Amino acid sequence: MSTGVEPAIGLRPVVTAVGSVHDIGSEAWNALAGPDDFYQSHEWLAAVERDNTAVPRYLLASVDGRPAGALPVYRVEYEATPAYQSGRLRRLLGTTGDFLTAGARRCYHSDVLLAADLPEPAHDQVTATLVRDALRHAEQHGCAGLGFFYLPTATLLRLARLFRVVASFDDGESVIEEIGAGLDAYLARCSSKLRAKIRREQRIFAGTGWRTAITPLDECVADVARLVSEVERRHGGSTPDFLLRRLFRRQARSVSHREVVFTCHDGENRLVAAAIGYRWRDTLYSRSVGLDYTRTHGSFAYFNLLVYKAIEYASRNGLNRLQLGLASPAKVERGAVVRPLWMAMVSDGDPGLWLCGEQAKRNWLEPYRRYSHAFPEGAWNDIVEQSLAIPGKERRGR
Repeated sequence: MSTGVEPAIGLRPVVTAVGSVHDIGSEAWNALAGPDDFYQSHEWLAAVERDNTAVPRYLLASVDGRPAGALPVYRVEYEATPAYQSGRLRRLLGTTGDFLTAGARRCYHSDVLLAADLPEPAHDQVTATLVRDALRHAEQHGCAGLGFFYLPTATLLRLARLFRVVASFDDGESVIEEIGAGLDAYLARCSSKLRAKIRREQRIFAGTGWRTAITPLDECVADVARLVSEVERRHGGSTPDFLLRRLFRRQARSVSHREVVFTCHDGENRLVAAAIGYRWRDTLYSRSVGLDYTRTHGSFAYFNLLVYKAIEYASRNGLNRLQLGLASPAKVERGAVVRPLWMAMVSDGDPGLWLCGEQAKRNWLEPYRRYSHAFPEGAWNDIVEQSLAIPGKERRGR
């Protein structure tokens, strides 16, 4: 079968495929994962692997015996989360046929892992080798290609230099940068309006008299699952408490040394709010928030745990970024910036980028335009124009 172009560089990556991430040393795997790659860290993949709804395959590319790149690939047998369901990908991309999920699963950011010390042409070579192997695996299972969720722009463009890519805007990720000096330093560089807003929300929360702490996840799994389930129901989700308890126990077993769980108890020692995060490189990743809405309404518990307590924790523990997951205007209103993430179907054939849903992306962006800081320089450049830089390619759209 045709599998795209062969990058012009003399590397000969060798791919090893295993059925469990435990068959690859965590040190070797994690050396490939950068600051944005917590959801493809060895520990997180181990937690996801405990989920028996998919059959994983982990591809590790080596050059001269050194790890050069990695890519998890999943044959998903059942998907309960709407964001990752095959029907959503096919609907947004206008494609047909089954696919293997590639990159991170249960994530807010995915990628092809690449050794940072390799030059850019070598990144293309390693990516091509990994994806080519994954496409062969997909073909063996009767699949049309590989489905990626929540890809950054640079990776989408790299894939399009090498393979046929049909893509659509998926969502945005929200990040607060440069928080290592603490909340006061962060507020000092904010506008006076934002400073006043945050101070007011802190005062209202402090006025409740509720107790906050950092609590091991395995000590509060049942209560946290109940509160997270309540938040999901409020936003249209339907994950029952018992499934969330199972999920959090898996995370506690695999990622406990990285977990940071901010908890809030009322005067009767009832858990009324919680925010689960994970430390990775210089970043604190916010994963889940749970709230008892009957108790926390008007208290600003959500932002105090998710943002303000998290910034204070980061400054005390040598961290400098807060990754807040998928974007919302409320997060941006409190200082986060937004970067685009893409959904893509990668298949063999002539390399190039076919884009769908540009109007949907423009509609999504509209609520954020009122915030002058929302879009980092260059992050939202026209991806069609960027794709023109791919040698020999013409502008393509759907």
